[in-house]
Amino acid sequence: MISFLLLSSSFLNFIFYIFAIGFIVALGLEQIVRRTGNERNIYIVEYNRKYLWRNTWIINAFWFLTNIGLYIASRNIQPTGYDSFWGSGL
Repeated sequence: MISFLLLSSSFLNFIFYIFAIGFIVALGLEQIVRRTGNERNIYIVEYNRKYLWRNTWIINAFWFLTNIGLYIASRNIQPTGYDSFWGSGL
């Protein structure tokens, strides 16, 4: 369970950066396209920017929930450097 949550958290972190960088690029493209005045291109760039903004927040929320799940799952786990049979630390 914990390995799945760690993998999910890492993957969501990676995807978040892709969407965040794409959003910043879309903001720049929107400013460039607005100067041309072509309504069709403005619509395409605005739709792309809104899509990236929404997905950035969704991925961020899932990442946050995954980290809460990691916290809950790992609360009662015994430290790996502790030998419980002999009662001594390594």
